[in-house]
Amino acid sequence: MRRAHCWLLTGVLALGLVLTPTLVRAQGLNVAAGAFNARRGIYYQSAVHEQTGAMVGGNGALRFGRLRIGAGGWMGTLKGDGNPTNPDVKARTTSATVQVLVAPGVLVGARYEVRRFEADVAVTVWTLMGANVRMEPGLGFPGLSGLIDASVLPSSSVSGGPKLTMALQATVGVVYAPPRSPFVLRLGYRVERFDVKAAGTSSARFEQFQGLVVEAGLSLGR
Repeated sequence: MRRAHCWLLTGVLALGLVLTPTLVRAQGLNVAAGAFNARRGIYYQSAVHEQTGAMVGGNGALRFGRLRIGAGGWMGTLKGDGNPTNPDVKARTTSATVQVLVAPGVLVGARYEVRRFEADVAVTVWTLMGANVRMEPGLGFPGLSGLIDASVLPSSSVSGGPKLTMALQATVGVVYAPPRSPFVLRLGYRVERFDVKAAGTSSARFEQFQGLVVEAGLSLGR
């Protein structure tokens, strides 16, 4: 699995290097900071364990013509109910994307993501890879557009826990970028689904993250 990850990451970087000379016409920069009011639901053996917390983070992207290379992350503490089976968890997500603008407001590319969960009893790290699409269709008002950002991450490896069998992410919302201004505001609702396979005496389970996402930032060179 690690070898597959290396090949996929190498392919993504090679694609960026091949496309850059032909796609570079103008350059731009996007930066943003935000918060994710997250709720984590763990569904296991007909029981549901919930953890909640505010995740904070930021992201940035460089634009080279039609090519966009970005990175970002979230971090925070998800509070359980104090039970040993549902403890507080320190969570951190780091991600990188390589995307190509294939049509106005439509980006398609690859996503690489690492998630770390730290509890008193163990540390688990997920490494995910897959495809991403992002669309920002106009809504008929100056500076206002929709937002659809979805990823399917079928390639994964896990350290410190059972393997994943499926990983899906989606954010739906709106973007407001006032004309002749670098400021950008994003408001959306994010849903993530992760299926964890059975291991040893442990049954299969699935986890769902969801919550409101708010980001404010700058778009330079647009």
